[in-house]
Amino acid sequence: MNNYNFDALKFAVEGISGGANTVIMDNADLPSFMVPVYKRTNANLFTGGSEQTAPAFIVDTAEYDAFYFSQFINCVVDGRAYSWPLVDPAASLNYDSAHNYCNKKGPGWHLGSIPEWAVINHLIRKSGFEPHGNTNFGKAYQHEHEAGAVTYTYMESEQKKNGRTATGSGPATWRHDGTFAGIADWVGNVWKWMSGARVVDGEIQVFVGNLAAKQTSAAAGSTFWKAILENGSLVDPGTAGTLKYTKAFKIATDTGEKGSNSTSTFNVIAADGDTVSKIPEILLALNLAPVADDKEKYKGGFWINNEGERLPLVGAAWYGTSYAGSSALNFHSPRSHAAHDLGFFSAFMEL
Repeated sequence: MNNYNFDALKFAVEGISGGANTVIMDNADLPSFMVPVYKRTNANLFTGGSEQTAPAFIVDTAEYDAFYFSQFINCVVDGRAYSWPLVDPAASLNYDSAHNYCNKKGPGWHLGSIPEWAVINHLIRKSGFEPHGNTNFGKAYQHEHEAGAVTYTYMESEQKKNGRTATGSGPATWRHDGTFAGIADWVGNVWKWMSGARVVDGEIQVFVGNLAAKQTSAAAGSTFWKAILENGSLVDPGTAGTLKYTKAFKIATDTGEKGSNSTSTFNVIAADGDTVSKIPEILLALNLAPVADDKEKYKGGFWINNEGERLPLVGAAWYGTSYAGSSALNFHSPRSHAAHDLGFFSAFMEL
């Protein structure tokens, strides 16, 4: 892998893609194929958004012009994460392992974050194109003529089933923007761990801005986690009046009954009129709740367990069928969960 000229590789990738893709090296002198995403305001991204810069571009109050997101679900080589095409996605890893594989690459590298995921999803909705993917055992649900190269099979109920497909092996419709320069497998293939948000006993907690890019501690007891009030203020977890997800897919100041729910669609999330009158802009910016006027544009399911700590998985996996989608969001798993359908994206900011 080291027998290449990096400058020539970077020049070729940027030239062929028209600047839509680039290559970034890590501290092991190995490349990752990345997609630059440039600074936007909330007003640029969703209906009713303010002129505030989107959270993905703010780290420690400083604003940055871009972040770089993996073009491919990552593989792992020598304990580091890499965005490479046509490989089996790394899987069967828990949340902390995904963090560590990204952080080990050096400063600025981090597990793809909810603020970054949100920007890309807002741009998807603005474009009007909803990506397909490996959402039906190696093929695309409702588009079964679309298939990828199967890299993993397994037995279920005495039947052999197709699972993961090679990164980027599907058609252009499996990219986030419908072109081969886009992020592959944004929807389906494996669930993707994301940093910068979690749910604890139903309480929605986030990092300030894109603090994940500084490799900020995401440990369960980290002091960087903040809860959210209805006015959008960030406060210490456990503060009175913080926003929570309920089992009934509402945002309220009280979770009510605890435990896991049945699956619903992301676009049913709404304010519980008894305790919360309006969803604050920060939740809309982070794609943790839908914009009321655009609900039909949010595709994918929503899962919540409001008991204990739950970390986010997005995009659904190869069996997601009608519940797979760009906004598919799963707050059902603890950080220790590892399975053959869980993978991740790394991201980079030049801090």
